[in-house]
Amino acid sequence: AIKKDNASALAEDGNEELDFEKEEEELASKAFNKADARKFAAPELNYYLIGSVGASIAGGVFPAWGIVFAEMIGLLFYPVFPCPLPCAMDPTQCESLDGTYVPMGHDTCENYYQESADKMQDMSFEIALYWAGIIAACFVGNILVFQGFGSATERINKRIRDKTFGALMRQEVAFFDKRSVGSITSQLQDDVAFIFAFSGEPIRTLVINVSSVVTGLTISMIFMWPFALLSIGVIPAMGFATALEMKRFLGEDEGGETVEDGRDSPGGIIVETLLNIRTVSALTIEEQRFDDYCQALEKAEGNMAKEAAVSGVLSGLSIGIQQWVNALQFWWGGWLLYNFPDQFTFEDFLISMFALLFSLFALGAAAQGAADKKKAEAAAGRLFYLINRTSANDPLSTDGKKLD
Repeated sequence: AIKKDNASALAEDGNEELDFEKEEEELASKAFNKADARKFAAPELNYYLIGSVGASIAGGVFPAWGIVFAEMIGLLFYPVFPCPLPCAMDPTQCESLDGTYVPMGHDTCENYYQESADKMQDMSFEIALYWAGIIAACFVGNILVFQGFGSATERINKRIRDKTFGALMRQEVAFFDKRSVGSITSQLQDDVAFIFAFSGEPIRTLVINVSSVVTGLTISMIFMWPFALLSIGVIPAMGFATALEMKRFLGEDEGGETVEDGRDSPGGIIVETLLNIRTVSALTIEEQRFDDYCQALEKAEGNMAKEAAVSGVLSGLSIGIQQWVNALQFWWGGWLLYNFPDQFTFEDFLISMFALLFSLFALGAAAQGAADKKKAEAAAGRLFYLINRTSANDPLSTDGKKLD
């Protein structure tokens, strides 16, 4: 039969109203335990090791990307001076009588231009090889990440689905009277997918972030340590801004996920209505079910104006923070180059800045596909409550009295 939206029923005295959904949510929240979730993940240690190796490679791609990008900027701005130059540019190089000299100690301007062209060509070939290496590392790293963590997640999901289905088969009939078909199938289909939030996801995120940021900081310290010290101070602000930008770029801030899973979702209403279509027709409540479906759709869409405003503010905040931090870094890098030309070069500044800047992109990339913590805890609680629930009449139990 079609159940009421609040899934309530009258108690034995006929006056007190019991909310079965609220009662189940309370029991499920108490059943949640991260240790139980990690126990399911323990047999997949080998897959996690493979995924961690891939995550280290994938995280190291970002600072390497920054180094190659810095080399490419240096190539684009490679200085080629007009030839010949007046002696006023560098009196120590002037030996001719016409008051000019050929740059870089060449005999003729043609030799100078030819050597500059050859050097730029060699640099472009080297950068192309570096990009090919980064592409290969990106392929290998991400393949290992998805192979390791993906395989572990699917194997864990299968074990939990088997246990959940076995637990469902052991429950008494009254258990199913209090729950809709949609909520039961949702546990088997959707809730199981959240378990990875307590096993593979934290490992993947930690390894990618650590490998990227630590590598970027190390490279930055080697090439221009004063600039690296300044960058360490602005890493929190830059990381926050970069994470916002990456989530917006990957489409993870679009909202529209406020609807709850189960009977109150549009899909749940459709499933329950179709399964009880004769009852719906007999009670002539077709219009009511249609209105419930329309309300669920509106709830699923959310407040589009509010979401657009929040997305715009976050986008502007991300860009604003990054621009102010970049301005500070460019000023400090220019000051160092002007006052310490013998210790640092323009190429050192570019590598130190871009290696660290690009390493922060991993913060947003690692958050890609991350599960909502509250939803994951609620889903895991429902699963563990069902798995550990003792049935009042277990049809698969071998205990109790037996007929001779």
